[in-house]
Amino acid sequence: MADPFTILVANLNSIGFFGFLLPFIFTFTIVFALLYRSKFTDNMRINGVLALVFAFFVIGYGGPFLASFFVNLFGLATLIIATLLIIVLFLAMTGGDVSKLLGGKSVYYVLVGIAVIIFATAIGGMGVRISDSVIGIIFVIVLLAIGIVFVTGAAK
Repeated sequence: MADPFTILVANLNSIGFFGFLLPFIFTFTIVFALLYRSKFTDNMRINGVLALVFAFFVIGYGGPFLASFFVNLFGLATLIIATLLIIVLFLAMTGGDVSKLLGGKSVYYVLVGIAVIIFATAIGGMGVRISDSVIGIIFVIVLLAIGIVFVTGAAK
């Protein structure tokens, strides 16, 4: 017999909760917040209608593919963020100064790198495959960029 949470998730999935409702709410919220923040118009009703229409178009275009991407993206991001939190907690418990560790500029580069890895893995979970030659080209471009920053001293 399955536990109640497995049954709950299966039932929510069967009624389209993950495939339609959550991506719809997520898209609506992001678009509405961007319209509100950019002061597109002062009328909140127009912002709401535009966000609603945009969310329906995105769901109509993406559908289950978009839902699968969000499930992979947020699931993997949650695991990595929890791991980073545990590492910081262990450092704090051992008496390490976490503020010095997290205060450097290199932390931002590491976080951006982790975000890129999460995004690439989420796309890979949906069947999108990147060939070895593309990975090699990206690696060479990153190395060239690091070399240019190092030589020109732009990272001051």
